[in-house]
Amino acid sequence: MFFCNSSDILGLTMTHMDNNIYPEPSKFDPNRFENQASVPPYSFAAFGGGPRMCPGNEFARIEILITIHYLVTRFTWKLCADTSFCRDPMPVPAKGLPLQIQQEKPL
Repeated sequence: MFFCNSSDILGLTMTHMDNNIYPEPSKFDPNRFENQASVPPYSFAAFGGGPRMCPGNEFARIEILITIHYLVTRFTWKLCADTSFCRDPMPVPAKGLPLQIQQEKPL
């Protein structure tokens, strides 16, 4: 309920840390966003939503794309020699994905 002439504040942290929406909310788990249909609308609102969404949302997306571009085009990526895989049901690195990254061109 909202009252006339009152100040109301939306606590996004409470929504982002809700166990009913995000199991183990303190754990870093980027896979939780793979199935958007299972996440209630507006439950993740780091940049707000609607017509007044933070312009930083688009800036952050472009910044990430530029960073990935430089990582892919300016560095050589090689798997480390002792990488083993297990099937689960697809091949998955057994101990993470150790990489050797070497700069090709100066930034």
